[in-house]
Amino acid sequence: MNIEANMPQAGRQATIKVLGPGCQRCNLLENHVKQALERMGKPLEVQKITEIPEILAYGVVQTPALVVGEEVLVAGFVPSPRQIQEMLQGKV
Repeated sequence: MNIEANMPQAGRQATIKVLGPGCQRCNLLENHVKQALERMGKPLEVQKITEIPEILAYGVVQTPALVVGEEVLVAGFVPSPRQIQEMLQGKV
């Protein structure tokens, strides 16, 4: 397994995904992620994954979930924008 393939490098950004069926909490997590990125000065795209088989492929059984660079950082709850910002430090 090539661990470096999922790590941000110069000129390359980590992929950020919100996993969930599109529920209110999923939308809230997406908004919190965008707020955190804005505070960090990182206007990155946040991908939404809503298909159950794709969500399960990450090993996630509780949504919403936050995935950065293919690593599940959060599952089953919605952290604050500040908490997300702390989680993203050094990853994006």
